Amino acid sequence: MRMCAVLSWIVLVAVVQADGVQACGDKFLLVGRGVKFRQAYAAIYPASIVVYAHPEQHNAAKAILDPRLQSSLKTAGHRVTIVEDDRALARTLESDRVDLVLTDVADADRIARQAESSPMRPTVLPVMFEPTKEEAKAVEARYSCRLTNADRPDRYLAAIDDAMKARKKKK
Repeated sequence: MRMCAVLSWIVLVAVVQADGVQACGDKFLLVGRGVKFRQAYAAIYPASIVVYAHPEQHNAAKAILDPRLQSSLKTAGHRVTIVEDDRALARTLESDRVDLVLTDVADADRIARQAESSPMRPTVLPVMFEPTKEEAKAVEARYSCRLTNADRPDRYLAAIDDAMKARKKKK
């Protein structure tokens, strides 16, 4: 009987103390201690991104000018430049190293033509504002990307990585 009491005491102490003995990744499995996607995410291909938006003209511009999106892009390792007029866009495309242009779908075709004549030939990623299914399919077929104003920053990061991967394959 005494032996049983001693063994149960040892088992109880071992169970209580077992919380302190964890393997390398176990601390992330505890409630509330996990790593958030935006904290752990680093871009596979860091890009130089120009955000071209007229805040007063298009609704999608509000999404791409959102400070949370800008912060997420910078935290992931991208270099972000915000441009709000055509002259500044032309100067940026001609003088800077630009990989991607994030813009409203209404400006995408015009900017794609302008980007083709610039030295770095950046990829254009259009952002749609509440598109219909047909509009979304047409834009995705044309630009190989589907971004909307309602997408979270991680969706933008994934689309940017896909575009950069495609750029690396072309070279």
